[in-house]
Amino acid sequence: MKMETFNTILLIILVALSLVLTAYVWTFQPNSLKSEGIGTEEPKTLAGVEKQLADVVRPSHTYVNKNDNHFVFYSKTNEQTFLNGLSEWNLTEIERKDLPELPDTSIELVYPVAVSFSQLNNLFQVEGAENVTNRLGNSGFTRIYLSPNENGSTGLVFLNEHQENPLENVVTATVTNSIDEILNNEYLTAAVPLSETNAWNQIYLPEKINVSDSIVRSETISRNAFADIYMEDPSIQGSDQYIDTNRLESVQFSNSGQFASYSYSNPSSSSIGTVTRADQLQAAISTINSHKGWTNDFSLYAVSGEGSYTFQFRMVRNGYPVFQANGLSLMSIRMQNNLPDPVSYDRTLLNIGTTGNSEGNYSLESKEVQDWIEDNQYSRRDIDDVVIGYKLEEYEESEIFKYHMKPCWYVKYQGNWLEVESSTTGGKD
Repeated sequence: MKMETFNTILLIILVALSLVLTAYVWTFQPNSLKSEGIGTEEPKTLAGVEKQLADVVRPSHTYVNKNDNHFVFYSKTNEQTFLNGLSEWNLTEIERKDLPELPDTSIELVYPVAVSFSQLNNLFQVEGAENVTNRLGNSGFTRIYLSPNENGSTGLVFLNEHQENPLENVVTATVTNSIDEILNNEYLTAAVPLSETNAWNQIYLPEKINVSDSIVRSETISRNAFADIYMEDPSIQGSDQYIDTNRLESVQFSNSGQFASYSYSNPSSSSIGTVTRADQLQAAISTINSHKGWTNDFSLYAVSGEGSYTFQFRMVRNGYPVFQANGLSLMSIRMQNNLPDPVSYDRTLLNIGTTGNSEGNYSLESKEVQDWIEDNQYSRRDIDDVVIGYKLEEYEESEIFKYHMKPCWYVKYQGNWLEVESSTTGGKD
């Protein structure tokens, strides 16, 4: 074979090999990018945010007591700023003791549910946190009283109003922070007690307060986005129910797809889980964090159950709780003490967005609540709470802003929240 012929054949082979290698490079896909989705599959989320316990376990009321006079914040912005700063307070000199009475001058923080002392270091900075929380045990508190000391520091009293004698064996602490500025704050307005009796669960109502309404944009989280969090390949039953292949998990949709209910029907399959209520609450928060399910601001407003607990979170807007007739302002998650994951999870899929212009200020007066209670012959002993909240109602005057948030009085009577129907008698200013 001549040298020229050999060179020609070798060149042809090299060109062919080059073409094959080029094609391989263009079509190559590493194992990590194949259909299994390892390394490329984005986490399944609802596009919200993650929250810590201190973000959702917050006081529902802040009362300022000066001898026999009582006040509340006129500005929710100022109240929220004060409450947000509490997480930076460093608690020292923590001990248990009996108290003869409560201080005449104090800031009173009221929580809608009892908070475990084991979670104290999630709400404040605690000196020697682990030893302190272990020593205080699993008991809890419903109210904190902050009182000024002569040296400018602040004393704290943690008590549980549901105890037979709330002043026995209370927890006390000290912080170097001063509350003098709050006690003399220009943003305070006079408040009156709901009842004349000196009950531990006293409720104070602002005599008169103006609250702005607003119109808001909204969007509905898609059904698939929620169902995909728990189901790999669900089958669709009709238009409102998704069921997994083993028929152990299901998601039911209602209210035109704006509310979802997840349930797991085999809760006995695992023995690894949480025991105490505090542990189950943390597990519930972690569950919602796992898919960034905090699509609006929410606060813990109710806990029910014994052994296995259900935690109800209510939507909050500008510091005020939000109420809606079909539950579109609620998330409710039920844990079981032998499972790390929820056995049921009911939640709104309504995501409240941008706020439009306010139509005006609503004037709300305590007399409206007092008259409403008398007119309906409700027993004050059965009233658990009274709040100003936003009523979320459809807004038909705009194609962009779908909902109107209207300030109203709400009364929690025998465990149920009722709107005080006359609460807009004052009208707009």
